[in-house]
Amino acid sequence: MARNRRNKRSFKKITDVISLKMFLILLTILLTIIAICLGTIFYRNYLDEQLLAKQSEELNQKIESIFEETIQNIADSNSTKRDSIIRLSAVGDILCGEEMLQDAYQEETKTYSFTHMFQNITSFLKRSDIILGTMETNFTNNSYSGYGKRNSPKEFAQAVRNTGVNLVSISTNHSLDYGVVGLKQTKDYLQELGFATVGDALGENTVTIQTIKNTDIAFLSYTYGVEDQSSKSKEELETLNIYSKEKAKKDLEYAKQNAQYIFVIMHWGEDYVATPSKEQEEIADFLIENGANVILGNHPAVIQPMEIRQNSNGENVFIAYSLGNYISSINHANSKIELVLNIELRKSGEDGKVYLSKVDYTPIYVLDHGENAQNRYELIDMKGTAKAYASGNKEIVDKKTYQELLEGLELLEKVVE
Repeated sequence: MARNRRNKRSFKKITDVISLKMFLILLTILLTIIAICLGTIFYRNYLDEQLLAKQSEELNQKIESIFEETIQNIADSNSTKRDSIIRLSAVGDILCGEEMLQDAYQEETKTYSFTHMFQNITSFLKRSDIILGTMETNFTNNSYSGYGKRNSPKEFAQAVRNTGVNLVSISTNHSLDYGVVGLKQTKDYLQELGFATVGDALGENTVTIQTIKNTDIAFLSYTYGVEDQSSKSKEELETLNIYSKEKAKKDLEYAKQNAQYIFVIMHWGEDYVATPSKEQEEIADFLIENGANVILGNHPAVIQPMEIRQNSNGENVFIAYSLGNYISSINHANSKIELVLNIELRKSGEDGKVYLSKVDYTPIYVLDHGENAQNRYELIDMKGTAKAYASGNKEIVDKKTYQELLEGLELLEKVVE
């Protein structure tokens, strides 16, 4: 019996020894795994920081310049005939989608507030003398609608006006959604808010002329057509500037006689197509041939290429085939990538002529925080936001949005330049 007890004690000691060894082995393995994991995390963080530093440097080097006058015909510093500079900015289609209506609705007061959508952008428009846009919605006494027949709360127009936009085209495929009465109500309300308008044929003239720093600048606007056009009467269609060579040539002749520089806003092209169609190019050729100095396109809901051409007099003509949207709730990835186009004109103190001096742009992005967010939609500065994230401000946007901003900036460079 004693021998058996000794054997049991020996077995217990062996078991204890083996358990201790196993414990130490397992502990060693566990610590090794933890060390590897921590090392991997630290290494990945190091690589992320290195990548962000590199991206931050690349963002600093990105220049959103499209054109700059190479021969500066600036008057001599001793001369009293100084050149004057006129600054204009332009944005694309201004839409108010159904989701934006839901986002803006204030349940407590039964009113709408769109201010939060634009609050980050106003500073980019302050220096401009005129800010152009295309109002692709109506302001009528009908019920609100973000799709199909477009009609928005008047608070939306006020929010756009508060950003600085002060001249809008009302010539789009949705301009006659509510007939001539709707077009007139929309024009009247926009003008009440202080917008200059162009694109209709309700008045005596279809050309809008603005005088800036003693310089007369003409604005013309046309649409390729309207929704459900076959159902519209001839009288209805004649109240809107639907493009034709005859109409455009007549308007351009008037503009050349009464202004020193001519902008044409075109509602044309195919939805979500990032390259101009043959028809767009042919229309651009005709407009340049007949005196247009700047052509600004919209309607495709995405950015299209821009180019500098020379007219028959050897003067530079700028074409932006599509500026995309200024704001919308379209969930197409490329439709969230927008820009504010900046155009600088120089009026010579020597010969009094107006020259295209400089063109650049500010990339902007429609940030969607999700349908459950209190303020769902927000326009943000793409480059500034991306730089802030790359510099360590991880709260400004999430990593997914940051990557979307980088991809968007790369896309803009490819398309625009």
